[in-house]
Amino acid sequence: MASIAQLCVLAALATFAAAEWGVDVSQPTSTSSFQCMRNQGAEFAIVRAWESIGQFDSAAPGSVAAAHAAGIPYVDVYMFPCPSCGNPTGQMANLVNDLKSHGVSYGMIWLDIEGPQYWSSDKQANINFISGLISQAKAMGVHLGIYTSESQWIPITGGSTIGAGYALWYAHYDGAMNFNDFSAFGGWTKPSIKQYQGTTSMCGAGVDLSWYP
Repeated sequence: MASIAQLCVLAALATFAAAEWGVDVSQPTSTSSFQCMRNQGAEFAIVRAWESIGQFDSAAPGSVAAAHAAGIPYVDVYMFPCPSCGNPTGQMANLVNDLKSHGVSYGMIWLDIEGPQYWSSDKQANINFISGLISQAKAMGVHLGIYTSESQWIPITGGSTIGAGYALWYAHYDGAMNFNDFSAFGGWTKPSIKQYQGTTSMCGAGVDLSWYP
């Protein structure tokens, strides 16, 4: 399955490609809700598959299946890792294996790196933890992206460029479907996706709204 980041590249190469929007969800979401979003033009959905307490999100298989059943063209998942739980390679391995055992069909995994309060005050320890997630994903053949923002990445990693080789999905809730607000950080000079609106209600579901050109 093509991932959202791959689609972004294809869209950039196609001068006629229109801008696309989609949603991410962290709660169980039904086929009818996703169908309603699809009818309004949603092109992608990103579903939480790993919770910040260090466990697989049991709602993920159903929500991903619902998005596919509703005709959402591109469906990814995201991982909210648990730094205090340790064992980043084990967390990533468990996520990938759980997705496989539940037959979840997805394009890529986005690492959700935010909330300095969840992370160590030791920035190098945080970098090492993220490196463990990345290396395990790479070893398991997972297509990876990173969700973060300058206001989150800098306090957590001190501005490390460890994630610069991966697609960036950043958040700035200005309601604007463009990258005009983006400033380079962490080695990223160009984002792939922008989360332009935070928690809102759509079609009976709680969602965040994102866009790519």
